[in-house]
Amino acid sequence: MKRIKQLKIILILCAIAMFSNAAAANWLKSEKIKKIKGYVITASELDKVLVLNDKNEIVRKIEANNTYDAWKLKNGNILYACHRGVRLITPADEIIWNYKSKSEIFACQPLGKNKMLVGECSKGRLIEISSTGEILKEIPLTYKKGGHGCFRGARKIKNGHYLVSHHADKTVREYNKNGDVVKEIVRPFNVYAAQRLSNGSTMISDVYCLSIYDKKGKMVWEFDAREYSELGVNHLTGFQVLPNDEIIICNWLGHSPYKKGIPVFKINMNKEILWKYTNAQQTYSCTNIQVLYE
Repeated sequence: MKRIKQLKIILILCAIAMFSNAAAANWLKSEKIKKIKGYVITASELDKVLVLNDKNEIVRKIEANNTYDAWKLKNGNILYACHRGVRLITPADEIIWNYKSKSEIFACQPLGKNKMLVGECSKGRLIEISSTGEILKEIPLTYKKGGHGCFRGARKIKNGHYLVSHHADKTVREYNKNGDVVKEIVRPFNVYAAQRLSNGSTMISDVYCLSIYDKKGKMVWEFDAREYSELGVNHLTGFQVLPNDEIIICNWLGHSPYKKGIPVFKINMNKEILWKYTNAQQTYSCTNIQVLYE
C-alpha cells in the first residue's frame, strides 16, 4: 500500500512537470511572436523623437521641439507632438501633415486612417482633426488650474470617451463624447498619463507612483518608485502595458540633461524591476515610449 501511494505521488509530480513544461513552451512561443524590435522615445530635452533598435541603439532621430508624445504607425510614418504643433512624417523624413497651434501640445493620438486626436493644453481642449486639417470635433475640458499645467496625457478609449490627466489638478478625468465629466480619480501628486486596461480598471502615472484603480474608483495596486533608490525617480511620465502584463515606464529626469537616474525601466505586477535602460546621456529626459514589435 505504501508503494502504491508513492507511485501515485510520482505520477502526480510527473504530470505537474509535463504541464509546467507545456505551459512554458506556450509562453515562450507567445513571447517569440511578440519579440520586441525597438522603441520610439520622446526625448523632450534633446528636442528629438528617437527610434531605438532592440540593442538600445539609436537608429533614427527626428527634430521635434519639446516633444512629449509620439506614435509609429503600421506604414512606418510617425505622428508626434512638437511643442505647439503636431506632425506626421514619412520614413524618408517628408512632412505629410502639419498642424500648428498657439497652444502647448503634450498629447496626440492616431484615430484610424485619416484622423488624429490633439490635446491643446494651454487652450484646455481636445480636438479631433482630419488629415486635411479640418477640426471635426472639439471637447472643452473641465479644470481648476489651466495654462501650462492644465493637462499632459490624453487618450480616446474604446467606449468613445476620453481620459485626460489634469496635471496641476492632480486629477484624471474621464469625459464622455459630449464632453461631460463622468469619472474623476484624484491623486496626491501631479498626474501625467492614464490608460484604461482591458478589465475596465485605470492605470495612472504621477510624480512618484504608478497606480491602478478599479471600476468603482478604488485603488487596488500601486508601485511607489521612491522605494527603489537606484531609479533616481524624478517624475514618472508615459508608460505602456505589454501583452504579458509587464509595464515599461519613463522617468523624466528634469530640465537638466545631466541629472542622474534611470530614464526608462520595466516592472511586473509583483513590483519587481525586470529591465533598466541606463543611458541617460543618450536620451536625457524621456517623456513617452512606444514599444515596437516584430
